[in-house]
Amino acid sequence: MKSVFSCLSVVSLFYIVCVSSVLTESVPIPENVTVKSLDMGLVLEWDPPLNTTNQLFNYTAELKAWRDYEPVCVRSSSLSCDFTNKVSTFGLYQLRVRTELHGETSDWVEIKEFAVDKITEISAPRVELSSRKGQTEVDITDPPMRRRNLRDIFTQVSYLIHFWKEGEAKKEELITDQNRVMLSNLEPLVNYCVEVAVLYNKKTSQFNNMTCVTNSPSSAVEPGFIAAVLLVSFLVVLVSVVLIFLAMWYSHKVCRIIFPDTKLPENLKQFLSQQSQPPILSAMQESTQLKEHFHELRIFQTEPDSSQDKQQMEGSGIQTEKDECCTGADVTQRSEEKSETASTTSEEQHLLAE
Repeated sequence: MKSVFSCLSVVSLFYIVCVSSVLTESVPIPENVTVKSLDMGLVLEWDPPLNTTNQLFNYTAELKAWRDYEPVCVRSSSLSCDFTNKVSTFGLYQLRVRTELHGETSDWVEIKEFAVDKITEISAPRVELSSRKGQTEVDITDPPMRRRNLRDIFTQVSYLIHFWKEGEAKKEELITDQNRVMLSNLEPLVNYCVEVAVLYNKKTSQFNNMTCVTNSPSSAVEPGFIAAVLLVSFLVVLVSVVLIFLAMWYSHKVCRIIFPDTKLPENLKQFLSQQSQPPILSAMQESTQLKEHFHELRIFQTEPDSSQDKQQMEGSGIQTEKDECCTGADVTQRSEEKSETASTTSEEQHLLAE
């Protein structure tokens, strides 16, 4: 019995193996399974099985991060599967994919364990050129990463710069870790072309599309030009000083002619200083005050009673006549003095008018 049972077990096991081999052979595996990583993205790609152009296959792709596989793309008709959102920047991963047809599946095609930051490729940076003062400036912008930033992932990042004259095959090479570089010692008014790649993990990224710019004229000044400018400036200053001196000298001469510096006589100065006062007032202030001569006149009145009174009256009449004569003489003397004063005033007015 034991021998019979063992024979039956061997037969059944052989049958199961044969059936499973027939089933697996009925669904072929995908071809050319590859992992691609660009800018920290992760994509698994494959080709359909060989000699199955008329078959519509589905595919299932899975990711293994720690212990077990996790399905990401299940029964998809696409020939790729994006795992970017399932992976981190640093870590070890395994991928696998299989073919499915009418409920039957093929064997798994597995990818060996890898680190994303080790296999990823970096796209070309963005480059802008500008030229000023005989130098060309290269402004480099890192390509955007799908996970974090370029310098957060790679500690050592530098740039490889190729530049050359447009139309020539010889290229100059420059390596720098700065994202803004000045290309000096370039010929002015010549077209230069530039291409830049990123250096990371001992690898080189893609080069950007060729960018060209015309180098501007140099701002360096020749010593002869400086000497000529200084000489012209000196001559201009010298001529300006001479012209200013001549202009001032001739202006002084003209002013002396128009306004001569002569001394006026003292009497004319005195006359001009007194122009602010009226002539009559000044003449009155300078004239001496005239003294008036007068005599007292006394009149006595008495009653005519006697001969003595008559004699007195006669005598008073004679005295009155004498007084009147004296009074007339005084009036004549006063009129003469007034005429002299008037003549003196008229003479002064005449002098003032002159």
